[in-house]
Amino acid sequence: MADHRYKVSQLLKGAFGVNSPVFVTEPLKKDPPATISFKGLEVMPNNHDSESLSWMGTPIIFAATFQGGSYRKYKLNGQTEMIDMAKFELPPATMFSFRRAKNIVKTNVLGASGTVKEIYGFDDWIIDVRGLALDEPKRTAAEQISTLLQWEELCDGINVSGKLFEQRKIDRVALSDWSDNITQAKPGVVAFSFSLSSDVPLELIMP
Repeated sequence: MADHRYKVSQLLKGAFGVNSPVFVTEPLKKDPPATISFKGLEVMPNNHDSESLSWMGTPIIFAATFQGGSYRKYKLNGQTEMIDMAKFELPPATMFSFRRAKNIVKTNVLGASGTVKEIYGFDDWIIDVRGLALDEPKRTAAEQISTLLQWEELCDGINVSGKLFEQRKIDRVALSDWSDNITQAKPGVVAFSFSLSSDVPLELIMP
């Protein structure tokens, strides 16, 4: 049976240059540390419950899922068709970065310092996604990338769920800027990245 253990921190560093922090708890000196007693202290409960577990039983704190359903896709003749997509959980080793701008008009004021700000609205959430597809007992890295490429080919908004998205009231996204590459000397590992932008349907609601 193949060994599916990976040093994810080293793989992320090789693929994206992400370094795991190293904390030195004791100063680098010869003097012995002071004796500190922690007697009587109580351990705080862990309030960061995991949303799901990986196949190894490790918690996935911020998981994300593309919800299944009917989506539009272009045919070879340029027309669109509806296809059914199954629910897909993004690989456990996936990182998300969120940012959003405000649409602000600034007006200079003569004889005074500063400007007058007029906020007209908010821009879309932009989510930078970077991750690693790793060989697992029930799905290979190549199969995960193949499924992600099927989602990338859609010409439709994608229904998404996950704690990070729920906090920002995002339930639908558009996928763009896809990239993937195979990590050198690491079989069964494929690095990928893409961008998501929040998609809010502006529908006319009749009273």
